[in-house]
Amino acid sequence: MDSHNEVAATVYGPVVQAQVIHGDVHLQHPGTAMTTPRQLPRAAATVVGREVELALLDRYLDEPGATVVVNGTAGIGKTTLCLHWARSVAQRFPDGQLHVDLRGFDPAHPPLSPTEAVRGFLDGFGVPPERIPARHDAQVNLYRSIVADRRVLVVLDNARDVDQVRDLLPGGSGCAAIVTSRTELTGLVVREGVRRLGLGLLAEADARRLLGSRLEGVPADDDALATLAAQCAGLPLALAIAAGRAARHRGFPLDVLVDELRTQSRRLDALDTGDPYTTVRAVFSWSYRALSVSARRLFRLLVLPTGADLALPAAASLAGLPVGPTRALLGELTGANLLEEHLPGRFRCHDLLREYAAERLLEEEPVESRDAAARRLFDSYLRTAAAIDAILNPHRLRVALPPPEPGVTAAEPADYRQALAWCAAEHHTVLGAVEDAVRRGFDRHAWQLAWALVTYLRRFGHHRDREAIQRLALAAARRLGDRFAEAKICRVLGKTLVGAAQYEEAETLLDHAVELFRALGHPAEEADALLGRGKARKQTGRVAEADADARRALTLVESADHANLRASALIAIGRCALRLGDPEETIRRGTDALALYREIGNREGAADALRALGSACQARGRFDEAVTHYQASLDLDLALGDEFYAALVLDRIGDTHLAAGRPAEAVDAWERALTLAETLDPHQAGALRAKLDAAGDG
Repeated sequence: MDSHNEVAATVYGPVVQAQVIHGDVHLQHPGTAMTTPRQLPRAAATVVGREVELALLDRYLDEPGATVVVNGTAGIGKTTLCLHWARSVAQRFPDGQLHVDLRGFDPAHPPLSPTEAVRGFLDGFGVPPERIPARHDAQVNLYRSIVADRRVLVVLDNARDVDQVRDLLPGGSGCAAIVTSRTELTGLVVREGVRRLGLGLLAEADARRLLGSRLEGVPADDDALATLAAQCAGLPLALAIAAGRAARHRGFPLDVLVDELRTQSRRLDALDTGDPYTTVRAVFSWSYRALSVSARRLFRLLVLPTGADLALPAAASLAGLPVGPTRALLGELTGANLLEEHLPGRFRCHDLLREYAAERLLEEEPVESRDAAARRLFDSYLRTAAAIDAILNPHRLRVALPPPEPGVTAAEPADYRQALAWCAAEHHTVLGAVEDAVRRGFDRHAWQLAWALVTYLRRFGHHRDREAIQRLALAAARRLGDRFAEAKICRVLGKTLVGAAQYEEAETLLDHAVELFRALGHPAEEADALLGRGKARKQTGRVAEADADARRALTLVESADHANLRASALIAIGRCALRLGDPEETIRRGTDALALYREIGNREGAADALRALGSACQARGRFDEAVTHYQASLDLDLALGDEFYAALVLDRIGDTHLAAGRPAEAVDAWERALTLAETLDPHQAGALRAKLDAAGDG
């Protein structure tokens, strides 16, 4: 097995050994096969005036490992051309098509980092988040290993510079990549030897043909078409907007619209200079003024969100209108080519359109109106995120939200699947919303939204995002002077840092959370903070102090009647007892906790209790009982998709078999554990290799 396939097998093997045959991963566990990504957005059915470029792309595709950079000015049609071509050749890449908008020249958002882009590709192949390495270079190696012996098409749209692109190129001889950028990416062309294809303005005949294809039924003669094409300077984006304006007034002769443009001499001066930025602004202004008053207002407000796109509920909240009227306004904007529905129900603006909308916002929308729209938007994200958190983690201590603002529309996911779909679609948008809420002074929304995202970010491996927004949230809570909010965020940030082995800062934050909750009279919240602090103390060897925290937590939750926290406290006491030499107490506490978790339907908690019971039985020499408990925990971990704990349990199963005199069974369990741990925990993987080496020497 070559090195690429070894990595792929490690990633996609479940808890049994994977076989890799001719570059394909074949799994012996149902439901773990690799996903074939189909990420290409919608594309135009036809492209006018780019026949030569399409033929060149076809020719370049025949070269092994083809990579092409398509560059040109904004609005020249780079993305349109590349997506149309990619769709036309998609069948030649049966192992998948990847696409990412790198946002290299987005005026409102930072460029997408290579790390974020690679993570999106790994998600597209269905790599479980628990198996995605933390380091960027390891993620890149994993991505390239997956595609090495496959036929995959990679479309990298809107690149800013070479550094943003280099790590995303697939490298396999059967793959192809196409990159779009406003710049030439000379370094990539020179050092990597990739092809470059420059797009220029459309020739007059092609510009007229493009207009004619979109103006069927509009009274027009050849001279009017030629004049309009010239006024639009052959820029495809300008031509499309002009055609949209004309098509909405089919009863008007095209000469009327041409004369209207001609009279706007100040705005059309740039068409004579060939400056595409000014050209686009002129045509945008002309099209913008043709909109209804309500559509113009929504167009301006659409630049307030920090994400690359937005969904209908967010747009409705910005407008402060019900969904129905908002959908009609969005239809007006897409019909005028001022907005694109690039995915069903998701809308975005071209980057220059966003810049123009931002200018209109500053000049035409009062400050108080902007702030009110932003508040409604943050409220929409907050209420949706809180509802999703209740689906993902129903046993969590909740945050009471104030009544929604008038005009707020929240998404309403019906189940776990829909909740995860929203999280995936809105990941960058809601993270940006936390930052934007801080910047705009909406500190309550900032801390509550960060709190509501904790379960999603923790469960799906976005650890750095989780820490970053919690730090923003803590500063926001302190600015508000809200001690309850400060305590909540201190606790979740402290627990996050325990997982990152930053124990000193974690304990400081958790100390503060304990003190605040005690002073505020919230026993259940205090108990949760005590359990977090106890874990930090136990990890640093202060087991007696951790035991005291767990017992204090148990006393608090018994009076507060909180079954989930009571079970958590019992588990914490049991684990401390095991470290202190009393496995019988661990068994008693674990049995009680398991019953409570099963009573309230907490499968994650039940798996934790079974792990504790297995450890206690193993320590007592009751090896068969230990394996039974561990296996039950393993089944729950796999059902939940929690492969970090699955690897841990398999390691313990191997230790138990070895202690019971069953070395063959031990090796089997360790090999299965290593398959999972390889990309999850390098330290654990190293320990497992050492065990396997020792078993081989024996």
